[in-house]
Amino acid sequence: MVIVGAGPAGLTAAMYCARGGKKTLVLGSIYGSQTAMGGLYENYPGFPEGINGIELSERILAQAQRFGAENQTEQVEKIVNLGDFFRLKTENWQYESKTIILAMGASHRQIGVPGEKELTTRGISYCVHCDGALYRNKAVAVVGYGNGAARAVLYLANIASRVHLISPKEKLVAEPVYLERIKSLTNYAATFGAQITEIRGEEFVESVEFNVGGTPRSLKVEGVFVEMGTKPNVELAESLGLEMTSGGYVKINRLNQETSMPGVFAAGDMTGGRMQAATAVGAGASAGISALHYLG
Repeated sequence: MVIVGAGPAGLTAAMYCARGGKKTLVLGSIYGSQTAMGGLYENYPGFPEGINGIELSERILAQAQRFGAENQTEQVEKIVNLGDFFRLKTENWQYESKTIILAMGASHRQIGVPGEKELTTRGISYCVHCDGALYRNKAVAVVGYGNGAARAVLYLANIASRVHLISPKEKLVAEPVYLERIKSLTNYAATFGAQITEIRGEEFVESVEFNVGGTPRSLKVEGVFVEMGTKPNVELAESLGLEMTSGGYVKINRLNQETSMPGVFAAGDMTGGRMQAATAVGAGASAGISALHYLG
């Protein structure tokens, strides 16, 4: 059994498969998942005080390894259907399996403006919990509109001198608990209905340029944290020839996580639906059980 992806869906599937007596391999790094980069999770069952996403990922991996699952941090570059089995090619090796579970998750969406590509890692970040500490006592901007943006604002407010939310929507669409906490911040400001036009800087970020109602504005900051949602990592699924939904996700049977190709199951953010760590774990469990039944 080979599971592609080491987020909560893939790791949970691995735990079920290994515990079910199958030789199980997980390909991917736990530190690259959305959960690992998500900071503190207060709504994951079983942890009244919350649990950090990295710790949660490490715990699920350790549980899977307890039953014999193996983890290699190699990234899969291609999957080939050879009829009786699948061949998965990485940069340095290749693996074969009768059944595979795809759980590649999702990646952060980019803004898509001039300066973004050039200044990524030089002031532009897509992981507030990875890079936030670099901006202590500095002015930063968060670009986004949902829970991710709200969580980023709250995290950065304890580090940066000033946190400015620049949102393309007319309000922050986040859980009430986050909105209430943001109300108490004294170093926070927000601009809604903004259209980002450019991120400027010579060697590092210096400012964010945007329009509000057609009026150009500029905000001087040293860091920009992008929280514009995610897009599913479906390139491998598409090249394998799996059926996709109109929204660009892998199409599955929600009862058992089957894809359009026999022997291939999928779970987690790449299949759409409500993207939460808890739902990913549930889908991973279902995929693992289904894969076990498929192998018999």
